Amino acid sequence: MSRSIIWGIVRFLVLLCTQVLVLDNINLFGYVEPMLYIWFILLLPIKTPKWLVLILSFLMGFCVDIFAGQVGFHTAVSTFTGFLRPIFFSQINADSQFSAFDIPSSETMGFMPYIAYISVLTFVHIFAIVMIETFRWSEILQILLRAGLSSVVTILLIILCDTMFFRNSKD
Repeated sequence: MSRSIIWGIVRFLVLLCTQVLVLDNINLFGYVEPMLYIWFILLLPIKTPKWLVLILSFLMGFCVDIFAGQVGFHTAVSTFTGFLRPIFFSQINADSQFSAFDIPSSETMGFMPYIAYISVLTFVHIFAIVMIETFRWSEILQILLRAGLSSVVTILLIILCDTMFFRNSKD
């Protein structure tokens, strides 16, 4: 097995366990639910085929749903996020050249494009989950508040993890 596949499996398992065992038990004030597992989808190598991104996104969402006792919310939204990922990535980094095994991070993309990439996809992902869970337009302000706060916390966790695991080798 290639090294990148092994690291991908390790990332999948670590993020799944972190989500299921730790983050699913955190609900701050009824508004903040961190969803770090989407970092797996965002971290897939840049040149990963679209069909593989969709399958891996589906698997991550399905596993989160199984352990959380949900009925497919995370599966559907993770697959949707996997579908949107190449579209947003190409819009943010239209003129950049990446190798087949480059992983999106602040080091490979630059800090601001990386923040834009994770922020947009994280908000879309969390908004979709909160919208599906609530499914009432009469509560749109509460949905936006929950999605916004959960997105901010999730983005901060992703940035923290990114700085811990993808430190610039020049430091």
